[in-house]
Amino acid sequence: MFLQNAGRIGNVPKKKFLYSRKGPWPQPSPTEPLGTAPEVLHLPWQEVLDFQLHIGLRYMRDLFVCGPAALVKALGFRELPEIPDDALASALTRGLYSRFLAPLDPPDHAKFGLDPSDGALRYKIDFTPIARVDPYEGMYVAPTITLLRREGPTSPTFVVEAVAIGETELVLRPGDGASWELAKYFVLQGCSYGTLFTEHPNVHFPYDTINAITKGSIPTDHLLFQLLHPHLRFSLVLDNAVLQSPASVISEFRHTIYDPFTARASDGLMSFFIAGYKGIRDNAAYPGYRYADSIASLGLPPTDYGRFLESYFGPFHWLTQQVVGAMDDDEMSYCEEWARWIRVWIESFPELPYRHVDAAGKQRTREKLAFALAVMLWDVTVVHSTDHHDFATDIPVEWKCFRLRVPPPVARAGSAVDRGKLSRRIDLFKSHLAHRMFFAPTTVTKLIDTEYDFGTDALRAVHNEFIERLRRVDADLPSRGIKRFIPLGEIAASIQY
Repeated sequence: MFLQNAGRIGNVPKKKFLYSRKGPWPQPSPTEPLGTAPEVLHLPWQEVLDFQLHIGLRYMRDLFVCGPAALVKALGFRELPEIPDDALASALTRGLYSRFLAPLDPPDHAKFGLDPSDGALRYKIDFTPIARVDPYEGMYVAPTITLLRREGPTSPTFVVEAVAIGETELVLRPGDGASWELAKYFVLQGCSYGTLFTEHPNVHFPYDTINAITKGSIPTDHLLFQLLHPHLRFSLVLDNAVLQSPASVISEFRHTIYDPFTARASDGLMSFFIAGYKGIRDNAAYPGYRYADSIASLGLPPTDYGRFLESYFGPFHWLTQQVVGAMDDDEMSYCEEWARWIRVWIESFPELPYRHVDAAGKQRTREKLAFALAVMLWDVTVVHSTDHHDFATDIPVEWKCFRLRVPPPVARAGSAVDRGKLSRRIDLFKSHLAHRMFFAPTTVTKLIDTEYDFGTDALRAVHNEFIERLRRVDADLPSRGIKRFIPLGEIAASIQY
């Protein structure tokens, strides 16, 4: 209701631009202006109210309703579970965590004593940015690099061969007893922080720039606006709350009851954001954020998780091709300027020259625009929802290891691991509550129910065909041997959790 009335004053008809062209706009992050994505700090009151009514109140409900349930689960905690080697390999490679699989760099071959010419297919999972985290007293973190071998180019079977852990990069292998067993918990800790602070933020925050510039510069009757607008709802306020609200789960206050983390936000957690967005030189695990311009650059893992995500890209690309193909020259001219403003903040976003190029150039621009739009729509719906769903349903809370209270191993010969001392009940209480409030999906608007304000029968038919194509992808997954990582009916229409 509030968003529909944005731009109205009394009985004056809705203006051509949302918020009378005085809407949100990106600016440098006040926290890490040189190392993280731009932020949108000045939010329309209509969007704030819309967020509070549909999502903010849900947080309050979950705090009071799910808090007691989290307490009951925490009171039953006795020790963290044992982590068998094959279970660890499966957790690292079957779902969301497989997004961390990266090729080895030359120093990695030397570190693990490998012969690069032996023909084995190996990957690493690198969580070295956690070294910059300064944990609370009595808690510990450790940088890890995990070496995995794949049984074949398409095999689902991986083997964890070794872990390099700590500042000294102590190399531990499955035969190294208690030290090896302890190292596995620090690998899982790295997975949790890497997911929330490195990989997943690039699905959230870069799109705030496009969100704000679309609302501030594109007329509401433009096909670009009509295509994007249903997928922009809630995101600006949600992302601002995550990064700037004193009540955020990424807290500066240790005693926030739903903050499960091992350190304050300012005590090194932002190093993960920087590593994910800016990248780390000469480290294939951290190439830095770039806006994808091809299927190959989508960053999909070479696993079933990647196959599942890629399966849904086709319908989005088809939709955007049809919508862009229906744009007239005036609308394409707006898109050229829209892209120019976005590139001020996201340098890798494609240029879209249109007004001063020949017919072939105009067609190339339409193709680039269609692909860029498909990337965004697919990312903020399918990828975002699937990441949350897998993190919440496939990875048990006890495997997230946000807080570890035993130091990491420093030698191959170590004493037996007391799994009851690795974490405490308060740690599990916070993890269970954060899991329900922030990590588990809570969908407000569904992708399958998306309505576009298209004004022609032809584009309404395109919309209907798009939905049918999504349904066909979902229905065909079993016959293609691909796990359904999230049901189509649970994919959200925008970033709303």
